[in-house]
Amino acid sequence: MKKVYLSFFGILAFGLIGIAQKNTAKPLNTKKFAPLELKAKPFVNAPEKGITLWQNDFSNPAEWTTSNDPQGTPAHTSGDWTITTDVTVIPVTALSPAAHTTAANGFAFIDSDGAGGNATQNASIVFNSDIDLTSQSNVLLKLEQSHRRYAESTFVLWSIDGGANWNEIEVNGDMAVNTNTSNPEALQVNMSAEIGGHDSVRIGFKYVGQWDWFWAIDDVKITTPDDHDVALTGLYWGSTGAWGSRLPYYQIPTSQVTAIDFSGIIANNGMVNQNATFGVQAGAYVGVSAPTFIPSFSSDTANCTSSFTPAAANATITVSAGVQIDSTDATPGDNTIADAATIVVNPNIYARDLDDIVSGSYNQGFGFEVGNIFDMYATDDISAIDVYIHPGANVGTEMYVKLYSIDAQTGDFVFVDESTPYTLGANDVDALLTLPLQGGAFTLNAGEPYLVVAGSNGDGGATNDLIVGTCGQSEALTTFYLDLTDNTWYYTSSTPMVRMNFSNASVNENSLLSSFNVSPNPATGNTTIALNSKTGAEATISIVDVTGKEVYNTLVTSLNGTTSVEVNTTAFGNGMYLVNVYTNGTKSSKKLIVRN
Repeated sequence: MKKVYLSFFGILAFGLIGIAQKNTAKPLNTKKFAPLELKAKPFVNAPEKGITLWQNDFSNPAEWTTSNDPQGTPAHTSGDWTITTDVTVIPVTALSPAAHTTAANGFAFIDSDGAGGNATQNASIVFNSDIDLTSQSNVLLKLEQSHRRYAESTFVLWSIDGGANWNEIEVNGDMAVNTNTSNPEALQVNMSAEIGGHDSVRIGFKYVGQWDWFWAIDDVKITTPDDHDVALTGLYWGSTGAWGSRLPYYQIPTSQVTAIDFSGIIANNGMVNQNATFGVQAGAYVGVSAPTFIPSFSSDTANCTSSFTPAAANATITVSAGVQIDSTDATPGDNTIADAATIVVNPNIYARDLDDIVSGSYNQGFGFEVGNIFDMYATDDISAIDVYIHPGANVGTEMYVKLYSIDAQTGDFVFVDESTPYTLGANDVDALLTLPLQGGAFTLNAGEPYLVVAGSNGDGGATNDLIVGTCGQSEALTTFYLDLTDNTWYYTSSTPMVRMNFSNASVNENSLLSSFNVSPNPATGNTTIALNSKTGAEATISIVDVTGKEVYNTLVTSLNGTTSVEVNTTAFGNGMYLVNVYTNGTKSSKKLIVRN
């Protein structure tokens, strides 16, 4: 198993509106850890109307030359480009077998994952004959690619002097960490300024990485652009509060319903300047932008002129978006994004994640905290924090959740409350866990941002310890990570599945959780489980081994203050167990070591 950080960090000092934030973010030495994969998007092969000037499908490997740069940065050690017809060579299940249009004839492939953690790649593959483009000053490079991204860099190479000198354009740089293209994805690069009108053009591709993923390329062509060709390349939406960033909330409690703004990112891939209109449908809401002028071969953002405020009632709202122009679009298939987002209005849960675990965030068994900023639009009382535990987390890990406010003068995160320590059982991994705050309900003020995190003090690197599930991509400086080895806050672009829970039901557990104790521990022959709860409460005690097999169960009724339960451990085998106490529909756990 590849034991590495799952998040990408950047260097940047940050601040709130009018607040000088002292926390800073800087890079970590990161590698990848991705036992879960984002499913590949479906590939839609849209018809093309541009004139094809040159094309190649890698069916003749002799037409391409591979090379490595041992003096590059990084210096190449191993992991080279190959041209293969093996469609199963892709190292990512979601993208295998390769589905390029002519994959069976051969495709270019480089496998950083297969080269291993100590190998570095600085490798190129170039077409070794000149391409004459003197008759066309406006040209597009098009190709089919299959790619999973971690931290590698991928480039298109170009030369206008027959390969004597080379230049490069980075592609795929906007892909999030541990995400996939479709299988394949159609990539288009406007290279009019670089190679248009020249007679000795050559093109190629370069990969720079170290134990990253892979890149496969096929069906490369140079074409003329269409006159009218726009694409909706992204959706920027959410609510803006005191934190200052537009934050998308995929689950919104009824108390926090507020205006949501939508913007579309539109690319004009055609020869003709366009007036493009962006539109969104979310339930009964229809939002439209003013016509937005987008010059040829450029991109811009169009904003809906009205906001959308969901009804403050339980509802699931599907968001779809599109762009249109006055003329007939050459490739209408990329003008819309169906089911671009789903917003769930519900009684209690406030979530920024997509609710479909993709990967995870952790610190290789050392202490850390990770979580999200939430803006409050109405005053409400928080009682618990939800966190999805990645299936790779270690059973027996002791973890917690915390609530921070933001110092209005310094911008520092200020500790407010936390849960009691909680020990993960076998049923807690690959599951959503609700942990109540020790102090009961805490009032969050309207017009203020707060940070909620899940964390662990770690086990010194003995295991993976806590791994928090992630799903979605966060805008910079809205999701944070505290490395307890240097007590430094970082920001991450991967959205952790850490949520606010405004349900009052969990509050009733607090008095029990704060006093649940097991002694002696380690136990030799017997141990005592001491419970402290409100008068009249009931509790179920269940003891399970590390496989989840129950070895003890009892119901304790009519609790009154402190109640002690004696457990004979002579029938248990030596080892670690989890003592689970269930009350009011919630659970608390502690480790028990048996040494008979």
